[in-house]
Amino acid sequence: MRLFEYDAYASITRFIDRDEPLVIVDVGANEGLTAERMLAEFPNATVHAFEPSPETFERLRARAEFDPRIRPEALACGSREGEADFHVTANHWCSSVLAPSALGKRYYGDWYETRRVLKVPMVTLDGWARQRGVDRVDFLKVDAQGYDLEVLRGATRVLGSVRAINCECQFAAEYEGCGTFSEVDLFLRGQGFALHQVHEVWSKGDEVQTSYADALWVRAEVLERFRGRKDMPNLSPKGRVARALARAAAQGATRAALFGCGQHTRRLAEHLDAMPLPVVAIIDDNRALHGGRIAGRPVAPQSAIEELGVDVVVLSSDAHEAALWRASAGLRARGVAVIPLYGRHEEAAPAGAVA
Repeated sequence: MRLFEYDAYASITRFIDRDEPLVIVDVGANEGLTAERMLAEFPNATVHAFEPSPETFERLRARAEFDPRIRPEALACGSREGEADFHVTANHWCSSVLAPSALGKRYYGDWYETRRVLKVPMVTLDGWARQRGVDRVDFLKVDAQGYDLEVLRGATRVLGSVRAINCECQFAAEYEGCGTFSEVDLFLRGQGFALHQVHEVWSKGDEVQTSYADALWVRAEVLERFRGRKDMPNLSPKGRVARALARAAAQGATRAALFGCGQHTRRLAEHLDAMPLPVVAIIDDNRALHGGRIAGRPVAPQSAIEELGVDVVVLSSDAHEAALWRASAGLRARGVAVIPLYGRHEEAAPAGAVA
């Protein structure tokens, strides 16, 4: 269950400037979707993305070939150097250094079945940083499927420069020997961090056991300064779209559409009548959706823009905004203003990304 209308990476933009040339470490990068998401918020960052599973790493490396800001590392991270057993599960999102527990298998079924165990190289983040000449890390994301505490224990020197950490933590032992939320919190408190937000909490099983969460820790002094600010922007989808359309109206736009029929748009549906510009349609390239309606607005193809009288389109997705930007090239070529809400894309419309 998501507890906020925005994720941890949007939250971090409140206290870290989006234009900073950040150094980000992504442990458990999988295919690189989270790296891409972080770069959408921090376009001048470099992401060192760690993924030990060979097949998954190839997909990560393929993504990095199109974005040199992603630096893939075929390594596991932990509290020691050497080799580690890596359990490749039926669902690659569930693979881990740790073996899935009986409880985890009960909750996730076939997803948690170990298909094979590989020997993979393991580093500590402290040792990797020394070897690579990385003198600072600004932000750390850890999603190591229960091995998160060991990753942090191997990063005590690196943590000295880190300002924020987004980490998945277990409440119930879905993996054998996993660290718990309480242990992670106590460890990070000892390193000078304070828990800021729990963004997602998930429960499993017929007993509705709270099983794991994604949480954001911030360096205590950074959080204290942040609490003293009076200019807190609304980072929810509603707040972002409202600011985007207010700016578009000030530049002469008169009628707007959203691009995308996903969850982001559906979370906005109840707010569309109160926007600064009339939102008259939802644009989507999926022909099967054409002719439907969301919040009373027709779902239409891009070719209907002129007929609808739309002169500004807002990209309505956080996870897939880069793809929507590429798909909107034809609209931009026809002079329609296209506004991204999260990323800053090449040749962006004057209205720009909305922070």
